[in-house]
Amino acid sequence: MRCSRCGNAADSGMMDAANANAVAGGSSDLPVITWKMGSTWGDGNIHFTCDERFSELVSQLTDGRFTITNYPEGSLCAANQLFDYVQNGTIQCGGDWGGYWSGKDTAFELLSTTMDNFTGMDYYIWITQGGGLQCYQDMYGKYNMTYFPIMINHAESGIRSTKPITSIKDMQSMKIRLGGVMAGRAAEKLGINITTVAASELYESLQRGVIDGGEFSTPCSDDSLKLQEVAKYWCSPAWYQSGGVNGVMINKDAWNELPEEYQNAIQMAAEICTSEQLSRYLWMDFDSTKKMLEEDGCIVTKMNQDDWNTIRETCRQVYEEEAAKNENFNMVYSSMQDYREHADTYRAMLGDYGWGFNYDESEK
Repeated sequence: MRCSRCGNAADSGMMDAANANAVAGGSSDLPVITWKMGSTWGDGNIHFTCDERFSELVSQLTDGRFTITNYPEGSLCAANQLFDYVQNGTIQCGGDWGGYWSGKDTAFELLSTTMDNFTGMDYYIWITQGGGLQCYQDMYGKYNMTYFPIMINHAESGIRSTKPITSIKDMQSMKIRLGGVMAGRAAEKLGINITTVAASELYESLQRGVIDGGEFSTPCSDDSLKLQEVAKYWCSPAWYQSGGVNGVMINKDAWNELPEEYQNAIQMAAEICTSEQLSRYLWMDFDSTKKMLEEDGCIVTKMNQDDWNTIRETCRQVYEEEAAKNENFNMVYSSMQDYREHADTYRAMLGDYGWGFNYDESEK
């Protein structure tokens, strides 16, 4: 099973020039509308600022006639209630990370993150050109919602820990917080003890020794929680989340009631927000990484290649096992693998000149 229209950029749902011209543009004939937007992110969380930016763009594109008011996690509902609130129309929309809904269907996790697979740039190209957006529409559509990505980030930092990680064996003797159902299954196969800790409790859990290591997000996001203050070791890269996507889920009934101009404004705002955040987050990650290494005293550790190969093969096994038993997961996974087949030939030819390389100062 494939996502409908997957692989056809012209039918991907992303706005073309003609649609862009149909944005409200200040027409006084259009109604004044106010929506509520809940969030899985708390006030001050760096991800919540992306929700706010999306709403700001919608207002700007409609000359203030269509306003979306943002509410941080806990204001309207708990994070784990947001999906149902939007699905049932209690509120019109919500800013989310799809991995939170893996308990409803594991396909949602692939729409929000991958283990040792997609990079942030892969997600961006797949969504905008490779039919990926339709996979989001298909999955959320099963729950009376439409959906648009509003943020794509690159690989997470890696595991922050109170003692160094240089091997799978090191992790087997630790309690580690990892997000994601698939990552949990891979960790179980690898003999790693995974525990659940809310992001808001991560700092204190590391500080008190409740856990030995954990992950949150990219360097700038980790820095917002000051994790480096209680976990100086940093095992990179993040095999459990090589890229990530946040988005806005919209109640389908509320969506259908909007004038076409406002629907176009939402799509354009989502596209603008996504492209802005793709560069913004990475730039902030540059800054935070230098700060953590040069000022905060973080110590970066790596695992050997044999262990990385074991992790990669384990992640692949977990995905293939889930695809064999979950039709929806297979729908998304197959589309992502089709993208890889299409992209990997040229990517391999580019080598370091594709996604980038660093100069080796010793070769000067």
